[in-house]
Amino acid sequence: MEPTSRLPRYVVDASIATKWHVRDEPFIDLADALLQAFRNGLIELLALDCIWYEVTGAIRKALRTGRFTAEDARDSVVDFAALRLLTVGSNDLIVPAYDNALRYGCSVYDGVYLALAESVSCHFVHADLRLRNALVGRVHQELWIEDWSL
Repeated sequence: MEPTSRLPRYVVDASIATKWHVRDEPFIDLADALLQAFRNGLIELLALDCIWYEVTGAIRKALRTGRFTAEDARDSVVDFAALRLLTVGSNDLIVPAYDNALRYGCSVYDGVYLALAESVSCHFVHADLRLRNALVGRVHQELWIEDWSL
């Protein structure tokens, strides 16, 4: 995927995008700042198409555990769907994702987001502490949410 502009580009995963809707998570202020920079046209955000299901699933789980009303959960899904986040399919990334999972001891889901960042030469911003511990200092593209800034 070729860059569409000269704006800084970041790959984000569900650990970030979920915080835009499930508001009792850690680092929501930092995730919100990333989203606001995107909405203000200061950065580009890119994700895998599975993010739509991951975040919607997290909202559904928050509903089941009483963290949302049914109306608020549906409103969050509608808001997320309207975000216009640029997403790409993962079929061509499955082998690098698998290799990343083995190399770094992370999930294949995490490995595929990392493979996307590698394929477009940008940083992968996330807020998953377990992934942070697996990747810190080992992967150039990895960017912990607390380390992101404009």
